[in-house]
Amino acid sequence: MDTRTAILIERDRVPLWARRLSWAAFWVTVPSAVWRVLMIVGLMPGTEALREFELADDAVVGYIYVFGLSIVQLGAAFLTVGLVRPWGQVFLGRRVPRGPVIVAGVLGGLAVTWLFTISMVSQVLTGHRPDAGHVSGLPLAVMVACYLPIVFWGPLELAATYAFWRRGRTVDLSGAQSRA
Repeated sequence: MDTRTAILIERDRVPLWARRLSWAAFWVTVPSAVWRVLMIVGLMPGTEALREFELADDAVVGYIYVFGLSIVQLGAAFLTVGLVRPWGQVFLGRRVPRGPVIVAGVLGGLAVTWLFTISMVSQVLTGHRPDAGHVSGLPLAVMVACYLPIVFWGPLELAATYAFWRRGRTVDLSGAQSRA
């Protein structure tokens, strides 16, 4: 059995719920990244004061920070999809070791759980707004709606990593079942 066939067999073993969790971990990060980019380029109505605040010290640094943060956020979240897709299990023709993937998934999941599910929510509940009070009314409601899904990123990442760990059995090239 060739590597491609082994990968297809492995993919078929991925439960539907695990695929959905992995994709959900990515999609919950999209609204906040899009909102942030639209805000910094001036296309988000009602956020002019926040944009000025973010660009006040050094506009170039502000743009780089916002675009960089959004790219890193989306890129890191998209890696979760690799837990259920063949490209996340074989890289440059070689099988990716499961141990480091699981460790990275757990540490990443715990980190974003801390950042967005615990820390950000705690800060908001104690009156410390991430927009420093520069957004109000309908634009604030839009901002909250865009950031609310990200509180699920960490738990979804951890659940997807658990599903990856649980699958634990891989198909080797001879077709025999083995413990990874």
